[in-house]
Amino acid sequence: MLQDLNPKKLAMTSLTLAALTFASCSGGGGGGGTGTGGSTYGQYSSPTITANRFITALNDVDGLPADDLSELILTIDETERSQLAGQDDWFVIYDSKYDEYKAVSLQYVRSIVYYDYYSNDFSAADEFRNIETDDILDGYINGDYLGDDYEVVTLGTDGFFYGEESGYAYEDESETTDVNLMAADSEKMKFFKQASNVSYTYSVSLETAMSLVTLGSKVESMLKKSDSELTAEDQAALMGDIENLTGVTLEEVVQAGFDNKKKEEVLEKISSKVGTTAQHLEGKLLPELFGVQI
Repeated sequence: MLQDLNPKKLAMTSLTLAALTFASCSGGGGGGGTGTGGSTYGQYSSPTITANRFITALNDVDGLPADDLSELILTIDETERSQLAGQDDWFVIYDSKYDEYKAVSLQYVRSIVYYDYYSNDFSAADEFRNIETDDILDGYINGDYLGDDYEVVTLGTDGFFYGEESGYAYEDESETTDVNLMAADSEKMKFFKQASNVSYTYSVSLETAMSLVTLGSKVESMLKKSDSELTAEDQAALMGDIENLTGVTLEEVVQAGFDNKKKEEVLEKISSKVGTTAQHLEGKLLPELFGVQI
């Protein structure tokens, strides 16, 4: 039987999609590094490590897929904080493990002390993750206290990265790196990762998954602009999007709730449109993403 089927319900429950896609790609707690928290604070350090070597080692430690690697965004010559008297040499990375931008002091990376038989970049990066995990467990989710060694940064509308702990700006006036383009590239990578996860989770074509991710983002944007309430115009627009995506109208879905023959026709239409089986569609995709049971 059809349950709670009306335009507003369909639009609102599509937020499930947004939550699913964004949460599934956040990367928190992911990675295959050997560190599990609890710094060893041993006897070795890497005094000659560079920002590029650090990011390479960090990717080795995290063990993420080749298409989901962390990357260097700004070098020490490109950050405002590096030019300030008394400050360290800072660089900015996109940290794929936690899906966030992060400023890191090169002096801090070089001074990290760890226990290992050999002194190497991998061990320094592994210890960085260990210390970071300890900080998070202590409640410092945006970096160490006051951002003295590393901190999460946010890209502002002016093109500068700003520290969540310190408030320092990290983009210099010469803008030797197009941070807006880099941010756009990272967002594009995030989008495709989201679509890939949805495609795998719900057994739909990648094209359909990309449409679902776009729809989820659209709902989220609408809710932000309208103070968490969808307007009648928003609901009508979303219903049009859903009908285009599924290949059936709301009226057809309503009829399917009361007519088994119509139900088979509707499920066949939608499954053909989105690239999945009718069984998977009825048992997982419709109830979980759109709150519809027929």
